[in-house]
Parts: sequence; structure tokens; C-alpha cells
Amino acid sequence: MKHTKSLAFVVAGLFYVQDFSCQSIPDHNQDDSRKYSKNELLGQINPAPPLFSEVPIIYASRSGILLRTEVLNAFNDLQKAAADEDIELIILSGTRTFSHQKSIWERKWERPRYMGWADLEKTRDILSYSSMPGTSRHHWGTDLDLNSLENDYFNSGEGLKVYDFLVRCASDFGFYQVYTEKIEGYNTISRTGYEEEKWHWSYLPIANEMLEEYNYLISTEDIDGFKGSSTADSLKIIINYVNGILIPKSHIP
Repeated sequence: MKHTKSLAFVVAGLFYVQDFSCQSIPDHNQDDSRKYSKNELLGQINPAPPLFSEVPIIYASRSGILLRTEVLNAFNDLQKAAADEDIELIILSGTRTFSHQKSIWERKWERPRYMGWADLEKTRDILSYSSMPGTSRHHWGTDLDLNSLENDYFNSGEGLKVYDFLVRCASDFGFYQVYTEKIEGYNTISRTGYEEEKWHWSYLPIANEMLEEYNYLISTEDIDGFKGSSTADSLKIIINYVNGILIPKSHIP
């Protein structure tokens, strides 16, 4: 596989978070000068307290959902603000390890509908809403999915009320929708990569730092170990997908 170091389209600009050092699987090639290890960035981790905490079941769709403790603390504050407006926020997904993401990816890879598809086209289709293992922001413990995995839910009724609240208030607590609507047109800058996800919110005070480290440490040679991984280089997965996000100008140095 061709070795291609990624170029950051968006550079993280927040440096005031506390020092987290996840319980990652030993990485003998770790650069000790970096804040996060390659394994940590790729999801090769065993998330556990005190760096990670379980989301209380009252705010979760199931037991066992983990987030970085700082992220969960910020979400607790966001949830309290939502409750003041009689809005319920339920976390559907939080931290995912490489193996967890691999199971999601390969389950989709084996769908009967893809019979006869070329690997590259199959990969593109799955990438509409799912990340390759080793490229998901969910590996970092900074990102969470809320209430529904369908954009239509957020377009009317209770879902619209939830989405309007998040757009209006989530940034006050560090959370942003990074997979926004793609806008294409004359003289318009549009992001690349995944389709819009109104349910996916990212805690940028940590996630921006981890994205910067990812762009420094990770190449497409590191994206391996699952079906379809050979397409990562052709699709410029790091440039077009890992960096295919919208970050507010206030968070760009």
C-alpha cells in the first residue's frame, strides 16, 4: 500500500484541556513527544476509569456506553440545560474501540445488496454514514450520537425541538455538529466525506487536539486489518473523510 502522510485541512486550535493518557494497547513505536499515541488515535484502546466514565443509564439507550470523563462532565451540563427546556437527550453511542468499529463495518460489508459490487464502490457506499475502523472520531471518546440515527427525526416534532436546542446551545458546552449539510455551488466551500449527521456531536476542546495529532502521526498505511482496507489510499480516507468536517472559525487558529 502506498504510504501517504495526511495533510490537515482543519488544524485543531485548542490547547487548554487536561492531559489524558488513555489505557491503550502497548505501542512500541510511540513518539514520546506526542500527547496521544497512535494506538489511542486508531481506537486500539481498552477504555476504563478514571479517564473514561460510563454514561448513566438515565441518559443512555443502553448500559455500557463510555465517554472520556471530561466529555461526560460537559454533557451532563448540556443535559441539565436541555432539561430546563423540557428536552430529553439520550446518548445512543459513545466511545468505540477499533474492534467495535470493525464489527459494524464488516457487518455492512457482508450485506447481500453488495453482491457483485467492486470493493471501491462498496466502500464509498458504506462510507456515506460509517467510518472505516481506525478512522472514526468515536475512537477518541469525544463524540456521541444523540436520540436517533435518522436525519428525518430531527426535521419535525420532538426531534426538531431537540435539534434546534443543540444548534442554539450545544456550543456553549463545547459540542458541535461536525458532519453538517454539504453545500455545493458557485464559489462555495463545501466539506468532503460523510453525509450530514444531525445526531453526531463532537466535543471539540479535546477532539480538535486529537485530530491534529492524528494528522501528524497517522498515514493510510496505518488503516488496515479489516475488509476493504486496501481502498483507504485510493479514497484519500484521511484527507477526505477524517478531515471532512466543519469546524467553526472560532476553533481554527
